[in-house]
Amino acid sequence: MSVLELIAGVLIYTACCTIQGILGFGAGLLGVPMLALVSTDFVPVPILMSAPLMGGMFAWRERDAIDGTSLRWGVIGLIPGVTLGALTLTAVDKESLDLLFGSLLLAAVCLKASGARTKRNPWTVAFGGSMTGFMGTTVGVGGPPMALVMSDVSAPIFRSTMNAFMMIGMPISVLALAIANKIVISDLVVAAFLVLSILIGFAISRPLRRFLDHGWLAPAVLAMSGLGAVCLLVRSLV
Repeated sequence: MSVLELIAGVLIYTACCTIQGILGFGAGLLGVPMLALVSTDFVPVPILMSAPLMGGMFAWRERDAIDGTSLRWGVIGLIPGVTLGALTLTAVDKESLDLLFGSLLLAAVCLKASGARTKRNPWTVAFGGSMTGFMGTTVGVGGPPMALVMSDVSAPIFRSTMNAFMMIGMPISVLALAIANKIVISDLVVAAFLVLSILIGFAISRPLRRFLDHGWLAPAVLAMSGLGAVCLLVRSLV
């Protein structure tokens, strides 16, 4: 990786981390495809390794708003989702999964946009956590399922809970990569540079959060989730 590519990657990820700080998810959803265009050295390991720090910082900032019940059930659902996702990768080609989940996610977004409501309870939150683990492991887009389930809460609760969920869930993926011997020294170096993006994004997003708190959370979640669905569908066709 050249110095210019490294600078470009840090700048791009800074923007993604800022969005994460404002909304509560989206850094990985936007960062993975954009950074892959700059250099494949950025993905997936460096982003995954930096994610727990980012989630922890953003969750700590609004720690009083964390929904402990939703967080607990989301993590309970996450573990079998990651396990099933890892098994699925050995039996199904990635393009088919992109098409399947892109279609299902787009349908879920359309249902939400039409005014359909899903009652948020331990079962639906656990299902959202499971789908997040499954999709994150298989297609690299894990945030939208949990985000759609949590989209009926206030912006501070949404942001803090989603970021806490990332802080707890991402180390599971990192551990799986370590067990599979997929982490090398260069990944650690790149991840260290991405910490700068997290710190800057943390600072920039602090004053910008209030704009989302005035009734814009649900539309923002739908827009970001819809973008994730479109990315999966496009990726399945190329």
